[in-house]
Amino acid sequence: MGKFPVIILLLNLWFTAFSATPTNITGFFRSGQVFLTWDEVTGGEKYCIYRTTAFITPAGLVDGNKVYEVIQGSSGNKVLKKYFDSTSKTDLVPRCIVTRNVINPIDPATSGTATPVPEGTGMIVLTTHSTGTYYYAVTAVVGGTEEKTINGNISGPIFETVQEPAPVLYWQSSTMNARYYLQYLDVDSCNPTLNNMYAWPYWIGVNPTYNSETKHGDLYLAVDGHPGGIGGANNGGALYSYISVNSADVSTWWFGYSSTFKYDTSHIEFSSNDSIVTSGPIVNYTQARIMNFLKWMIQTEPYYSSRIDTNQIWVRGGSMGGMGAINFCRTYPGFFCRGVAKVAPTDFFEAGVWQYIGEGELIWGARDNDAMTVEFRGWRSEWAQEYFGGMTVHEWLNAEDIYANNQDVDYPFLFSVHGGADGAVNYPVQGPGLYLALNGAKHGFCGGVAGAGGHSTGAAGYYPYCEYMQRYLKKSSSYLAISNASGNAALPLPDVCEDQIYNLNQQFIWSSAEYKVGNYQNQIDELNRYEIVIASTAGATVADITPRRLQNFRIIPGNEYIVKKTAVNDVDAVSQIDTITADEYGLVTFTGFEVDSGGPNTGGCRFVMVPVEPISDVTAQLLKNDGTLVTVSPNPFNPATTITITNGEQRVTNFGVYTSNGKLVAALKTSGHKSIVWDASGQPSGVYVIKATIGNRTVSKKAILMR
Repeated sequence: MGKFPVIILLLNLWFTAFSATPTNITGFFRSGQVFLTWDEVTGGEKYCIYRTTAFITPAGLVDGNKVYEVIQGSSGNKVLKKYFDSTSKTDLVPRCIVTRNVINPIDPATSGTATPVPEGTGMIVLTTHSTGTYYYAVTAVVGGTEEKTINGNISGPIFETVQEPAPVLYWQSSTMNARYYLQYLDVDSCNPTLNNMYAWPYWIGVNPTYNSETKHGDLYLAVDGHPGGIGGANNGGALYSYISVNSADVSTWWFGYSSTFKYDTSHIEFSSNDSIVTSGPIVNYTQARIMNFLKWMIQTEPYYSSRIDTNQIWVRGGSMGGMGAINFCRTYPGFFCRGVAKVAPTDFFEAGVWQYIGEGELIWGARDNDAMTVEFRGWRSEWAQEYFGGMTVHEWLNAEDIYANNQDVDYPFLFSVHGGADGAVNYPVQGPGLYLALNGAKHGFCGGVAGAGGHSTGAAGYYPYCEYMQRYLKKSSSYLAISNASGNAALPLPDVCEDQIYNLNQQFIWSSAEYKVGNYQNQIDELNRYEIVIASTAGATVADITPRRLQNFRIIPGNEYIVKKTAVNDVDAVSQIDTITADEYGLVTFTGFEVDSGGPNTGGCRFVMVPVEPISDVTAQLLKNDGTLVTVSPNPFNPATTITITNGEQRVTNFGVYTSNGKLVAALKTSGHKSIVWDASGQPSGVYVIKATIGNRTVSKKAILMR
């Protein structure tokens, strides 16, 4: 071989190596995240991102410094491409044809659309976990080989601090009443192998008068049906509310997915070629990112934070979105004031075979896999993790059992309807059990079943007051849980429905500071007195009435309370009275309360409740800081744990361990003291409930057995 062919060969090799090195790398820090971009190389398969605290040299390109990898085309966005191509969102002005990620936001004072990251540009957004100064390098893999050279493919130094990430504003309507944001998740903790997605869009619409007034208003979270598009987004503003928030999902049923399983990243929706999930836990990633977005709106963003009434945040959805609404209410009962769930799946895995049970296994694992458990993360997740963390997936997705077995929880008031001829969310596999559970556990709800209704018509036929009144329910006000009403359909509901409306509590309305009943617009919710006006819009009715979400009135389990029915405007005109003992959950229920006919301006009657023995302010404060304490240590445990009850010298009785479904698995004896070791060697992994009766009340504690 002569000299020239050798030189040409060497030049070819040099140019090949050089072309495999990304160029034009830029990096900057903003609101807790680093944004990196680069020009992709021809034939690139993936890109490796390295981070160090000193200037990067080729010696620094080692696995210990590698923080992430992305594929060719990493600035693309599957969700944006699906929902924001040129044929969709045609009513938006200006048009919002954004199918790729956006890094630089538009000016919030103007209408317009941001410029997406162009094709051929790679990118990654990394969330900062430790304050410091960092350097970054990006290398390319071509033909299965990573080119580990440093030749202009570095960025830094970049000074970073730990902050709450802020989403990117990428569109605002011509009316200035609607916006789109892009939220970048922490790729280190969200398992982005699901659809290769870590950037999620949100539409926010505000009331047309929003920019000309300063009042507080309700915030409505919309969760759409399968597979989870941004339904209802428009150019003009809020839907059903003062502020509306619509997010997107990819068939996770507005809950989450595995933190460890490697999903197929090549497509956006699940298919029969996907594998059943075999590793967990299943984390509420979808809920967590939405809650973190709401946290930003409420606490940080000045355009919204000063206007949101945090006592009036509610969630609404149908079909998959209906299940999402129920899941949000179950996970965050102290956050949402109410939920609207239409044709919702209510027991995904345990009720029996139905249309989407196979898809669920591609997200959460086999329907009967006891090794698949749930974990809750994100803002305001502590309560759910304490109550339900470690529970099996199939138990958690059984909303019917969760409601039935958690009578002590004041869940958001729920409006729910189903169709008796629904072939999508298959009735009666889904639906009837929910109403039986809500009624039996004395939770607040209304709704029912349209007997001849299908999937799209299952919401038809309810009384107008039922859903309308809910718009006035606030977290800062009590509500009435109504059960066993004489005007209701008989429970359990039939498996085969007639062509009729099976009504459940749709006729009841009650007063609050925001809603008038019997020409009375208020509640009395004091330490030793509670009053509320209630009416039936469908004639006089007899029902069991349980006040829920009391603000100031204190109920002590085992104590007695005088409850009476009076005229709306004369509390001395008593027509019913009873002395009722509060149950173990701290609930007082008047059985057989005669609700008078009425409406907002006429009729109705007053529900009055006072303690037989009034309590002092000191006692009330002690109740807030309840001296009774049940500790389980260690927790989680395997296979034994020590259970200790601390509460002075009161006698402990009915001491036992139960499954999350209420089945007794171990009756415990304290032998004169209040500490005992429970050996769970013969029990399966899962969540157990320790219950003990102390004096006149029952206390409980969740314990997690993890093998």
